[in-house]
Amino acid sequence: MRRTLLFGMMALAVGVAANAMLADEAKSDKKGHAPYAHVVIFRMKKDAPKDAVEKAIADCHELLAKVPSVRSLRAGRPAAKGTDEKDLPKMQYDFALLVLVEDADGLEAYLKHPLHLKFVEKHGPYFDREKLQIFDFLDQSK
Repeated sequence: MRRTLLFGMMALAVGVAANAMLADEAKSDKKGHAPYAHVVIFRMKKDAPKDAVEKAIADCHELLAKVPSVRSLRAGRPAAKGTDEKDLPKMQYDFALLVLVEDADGLEAYLKHPLHLKFVEKHGPYFDREKLQIFDFLDQSK
């Protein structure tokens, strides 16, 4: 029950953050409307190199952002200051990735793209796959 609540609260927090980012994207409209969000929450294996997180984040920006179907991308460590609700469970993670694409076909193209496959091959061995969380959702603002 507590774990279900924990995941539900995490999904809600991710949704709120992504909706805010979608609003910013709509204002700038650099690459068009991108209502399809792909969120990945990463935890590293205990034996991962100390710089594994920084290298993975850098490659999110250097590799994954170049995939043609990606309209916007954010990646980084947990914010030092964030939601300070004492009754909400806090999720521990090493870094998160938010990718915005136009639709399900754009997500599929992203997942199959050689740059995404290169990222997974390079960094995947350091990810704790049992704790990996993926959320895909469609913004329903329109």
